[in-house]
Amino acid sequence: MFFLLLFLISISSYGQSYQSFKFELDQIVKKAKLRLGPFRILPTINFKNIGYDDNVYYQREEDNPASDFTGTVSPEIKLYFLFRNYLIFSFTENPECVYYFEQKRERRWNNTLSPAFKFLFLNRFVISGNYSYSNRRRRASSEFDVRANEKTRSYNGRFFYETARSTSFGFSGFIRKISYEDITLPGEEIYLSRALNRKEKNGNFEFYYRVFSESFFFIGGGYTEYKFEHVQSSWRDSSSYQVYSGIRFPLLGRVRGTLSLGYKKLIPIIEEKKGFTGFVGKSGLNFRLARFGFRLNYNRDIHFSYWTNNVFYNEDRYGVGISFYLTKFLRVDYNLSLGKANYPELISLRMPDGSYEEIKMKNIYRTHAAGFVFRIIRNTGIGLMVNFWKRESNYYWENRERMFFGGYITYEF
Repeated sequence: MFFLLLFLISISSYGQSYQSFKFELDQIVKKAKLRLGPFRILPTINFKNIGYDDNVYYQREEDNPASDFTGTVSPEIKLYFLFRNYLIFSFTENPECVYYFEQKRERRWNNTLSPAFKFLFLNRFVISGNYSYSNRRRRASSEFDVRANEKTRSYNGRFFYETARSTSFGFSGFIRKISYEDITLPGEEIYLSRALNRKEKNGNFEFYYRVFSESFFFIGGGYTEYKFEHVQSSWRDSSSYQVYSGIRFPLLGRVRGTLSLGYKKLIPIIEEKKGFTGFVGKSGLNFRLARFGFRLNYNRDIHFSYWTNNVFYNEDRYGVGISFYLTKFLRVDYNLSLGKANYPELISLRMPDGSYEEIKMKNIYRTHAAGFVFRIIRNTGIGLMVNFWKRESNYYWENRERMFFGGYITYEF
């Protein structure tokens, strides 16, 4: 029954991140205890993926995959300036050092920064906006076997009306530019900049209604336009319409997360190219019951493809996880993720015997992760884990697997 509920309400979180002015102000005062003059500061630091990767570039087993020891240090600082009870200025800076002992290509300083403001006037209307810049090396989607540099610049704005009960509605929009580097490793020459560099423009209407003390029902819809930068990829130009609805649960509490469900229609500019019409979703739930913790995730959406003649591929991902608290300072974790990617257009592929065959490519993903977490102090703990990832495809060349052994620090014991 619960899985049915998850499917029925679960969705794409296009605009569900809006927080009322009063709620955001209260959270800043509550969490940002460090003061420097008129500024409130909230610093954090994350240590993650510290361990051994037996397939850094997701290569085939017969290609002698490169392995290496790696680690990532990611400090973040959030700076707030509050002017009376109607203006919030904030600035977020998140540099990240990714280090590999042997694979020098993968060593990288990532960075994300975002200044923002939120202005309340006439006690009911809120204008907010932010600029976001990100320069990171990552796998932008499941198509990426090799990490690639991705630069994103985004301008976001909102105009909302809020009631005394925190019900709110209004309009939001963004302009985003996304750029990629080309991958030129032997056997992996992929000209991502030609295929995926693009500008996105979006406009949405959003409505939020408080159903419990800190839980909200939301509904909205909007339009997005995708314009690709290079002439060679202009046939990927598209537009989409989407509607969505769901429930957002408290940030703290026994049940946390978001259930949502949406419907999207993607229309390529080239009529001969196949579009997409159907349900999309992005949901995640965490809940605690005695010594057990449970996690449920569901994601369904479309992603632009750099494969020869596909505008996009659609992907479904399901995840379940369980934690058991053996003692007050020791927790056991297990997570399972299953995914499936489908390509709508036929692809001409060369088979092992030298012949050519046209197929609609399908990939299946499985990820198993298990480990322990030792509590250090309060909700902070050190985790040790093993992660096994495998991809199976109807195109033999795409079959890959990878194992990672490592540790991390968590602030949610």
